[in-house]
Amino acid sequence: MSGPKVVRIVTAEELLALREAMLHRLDQAVARWQAQCERVGERDASAVAAVMARRQALQALLADSDNTRYAMLIEAETAFLQADTRDREARAIDRAAAGRQQQRRQRDNAAAVLNTLQDRSVDADAGLLQALQALADGHPGTDAEAVLARAFALLSPPDAQATLSDDQRALAAALQTATPTPTLADWAARQPADPEREARLLRVDRHIAELQLLQGAAVAAPYLEALHKAEQETAPQRRNLLLDSLVLDLAAASAAFAQRRTQLERLQDVASRLAAVDPAEHAPLLTRVAACSTDTALPLLTELTLQCDTALASHQQALAAVSRRQAVLDGLASLGYEVREGMATAWQDTGAVVLKKAATPGYGVEVGGRADGGRLQVRAVALATDRDRARDRDIETLWCGEFGRLQALLHGQGTALVIERALGVGEVPLKETLPTATQSDQVPVSRARSGPA
Repeated sequence: MSGPKVVRIVTAEELLALREAMLHRLDQAVARWQAQCERVGERDASAVAAVMARRQALQALLADSDNTRYAMLIEAETAFLQADTRDREARAIDRAAAGRQQQRRQRDNAAAVLNTLQDRSVDADAGLLQALQALADGHPGTDAEAVLARAFALLSPPDAQATLSDDQRALAAALQTATPTPTLADWAARQPADPEREARLLRVDRHIAELQLLQGAAVAAPYLEALHKAEQETAPQRRNLLLDSLVLDLAAASAAFAQRRTQLERLQDVASRLAAVDPAEHAPLLTRVAACSTDTALPLLTELTLQCDTALASHQQALAAVSRRQAVLDGLASLGYEVREGMATAWQDTGAVVLKKAATPGYGVEVGGRADGGRLQVRAVALATDRDRARDRDIETLWCGEFGRLQALLHGQGTALVIERALGVGEVPLKETLPTATQSDQVPVSRARSGPA
């Protein structure tokens, strides 16, 4: 097919810009990963070194023009960082939940020991009783286990060995059974248990630990108050209903946070790219983005993301159009066509330009179309009406060969020029363009005499 063609062009500069954008997105993911690891107490120097080494390797691959492969590598590393972040968060949440469960056991044990001491009218130190009461009220100190051990010791029978003679102690040892002396742990294990309550509290503890770790104490505070009210309920059925409701509320809060966080990360990624290319023009939008957090409403995060996407796409399309027009004009100049200063601007303004070639007087090549969309139209044209029309087919055939050379030339520079649609030689009459006298030394004005563009 040697007649008029519709082609798609993607320049080497575009491909490089896409890879740089991918790497920039990865840099954002790395920064989030490091910050979150630090926040949840899961920073690992060896893991950081490995991540940075892989990032440097990906930067070294920027010169590779295989964007599909590069995108796969970036996506794989980004997915790893996201999964690793969630794994580290999960471990930190498990630790925090285990700490909450330990505090609850200490609180329950303190209340039980305190009641037993009071029931037996055991003479205990006022300071110890005060520490036990604080522990039972849910205010553990750093020495909670020591307080429980001291209190439990008061419940143990007195040591009669000190008042016995040697013969009596020997006889007691001979008659002693194998029953071990009960410990605090043994005593705690024998306390009445409520499996249904424990199962519900386990779920509540993990959700609250997640809220405290990822969203902060202020967010978790209302749920802690609801938990306190539920635990004060003495009727088991009513208490279980309250705990079940609390679990549902916590799960919903966790899911909503996950949605907001995911959208915020996407917003920050695109906004950082926009800030890198055109911060002044979009300063008000970037200021609004900077004020966002995981507390920002999801609809607003989504709206700002769309605005940033639109602005960035417009900027990228404008840059791509410039590089596409320049790549085609430079390629045609290499084939001997006359490319004058200002042709790229004229192409943008008028939608098409015509290039002449000294070797084929009376004929030229028209290139046009919206370069920002990637699709262009190229065709041989006649520059005069009083010509030997028998040459038209020869000119189209000649242009076909030159177009192949143009494709090869651009391919060698990393630019793809692909035919999407083409007409055959002579299928439509050669288009005539008539440059005006004032524009003959600059850019011809095209006028279609016949046939599609």
